[in-house]
Amino acid sequence: MALAENEVTVIFSRDYQAWGSYFYDPAKDALRIVTKPTKAEASQEYLKYEFADQTDNSATVVLAWEKWRIPFKIEVDVVGGVVASLREELKGDRGFSWQAWHQAASYCLEHNTHLEEALTWAEGAISMPYLGEKNFSTLSVKSAILGRLGRQAEADALMKEALPLGQLMEIHGYGRQLLAAQKTKEALEVFKLNAQKHPGNPTASIGLVRAYSALGDYKNALKFANLALAQKPDEANRKAVEDMIAKLKAGQDVN
Repeated sequence: MALAENEVTVIFSRDYQAWGSYFYDPAKDALRIVTKPTKAEASQEYLKYEFADQTDNSATVVLAWEKWRIPFKIEVDVVGGVVASLREELKGDRGFSWQAWHQAASYCLEHNTHLEEALTWAEGAISMPYLGEKNFSTLSVKSAILGRLGRQAEADALMKEALPLGQLMEIHGYGRQLLAAQKTKEALEVFKLNAQKHPGNPTASIGLVRAYSALGDYKNALKFANLALAQKPDEANRKAVEDMIAKLKAGQDVN
């Protein structure tokens, strides 16, 4: 670091084995940046580097020594790097399982990136010869990607195929997603399907409580809340259902 009173030049050298500035050769500079130093009230006896202002893809590195504080910011294209890594992984042994293709597609969906490529990966997870598996997870991820791409009719048709394959918590989770997206009527149909597939299960009944409550039908919501309580949920869910019942009796939405 080349210090001046009001600015510091931070020098990154390719000659990383050279000790200190004694053998410094400007011809081996990889990068130079200029930053503004600050002075602190307290003195830092031993040289220290800190990572401040951390985000998912950046951090500020701060050199602290004596009263100097010298910051510089590092940013990384995390999503681009992960997608590039996924492409390479799918060429290797990980590419011989549907889970890897599914995880790659899911990552792109979560970060809303490379969706056309993610659609190809999602289809691979479903139908790749000897590897693909048609299940709720693979079908629902492909459906969600199609929706992001504006192909809603295809997305809806795929979800109709996926729902009968879903387990209790998978269907319940999808219903909660619909509620969060304010697709309340669609959520009610999903929760009804879950209750038909899993009669006597308190989680399935709780789904109906949430759907009817979101529609403002507190009478039916209260009916299913009492049913869920009678189905003996675990302690955490029992308390949640009791809270729902109290809210519904007070005319309040439970969501």
